[in-house]
Amino acid sequence: MAEDKVLVVGGAGYIGSHVIRELHRREFKTVTLDNLSYGHRDSVTEGDFIEGDLENLELLQEIFQANNIIAVMHFAAFAYVGESVEKPEKYYRNNVVNTLGL
Repeated sequence: MAEDKVLVVGGAGYIGSHVIRELHRREFKTVTLDNLSYGHRDSVTEGDFIEGDLENLELLQEIFQANNIIAVMHFAAFAYVGESVEKPEKYYRNNVVNTLGL
């Protein structure tokens, strides 16, 4: 049987990378999915890393088929207020549509 893993979406960002470290401290295995638009690859120091976008449903299917995911932690939402006012469709697509796809 495959190892149980936690999928951390947006895990290369500040909060996600700290969550990954804490999960590993507590002996959980992780898979991180991040498109690196705001995160940093070097921030993910534990577990498996996949560079990819949350809107890629085929990639999500591959991740779930290849891993025994027992939980998902989602830190891939956009959170810049000024930009959200200027580009509401970008925020809706990522924060609502992509989350529903997940």
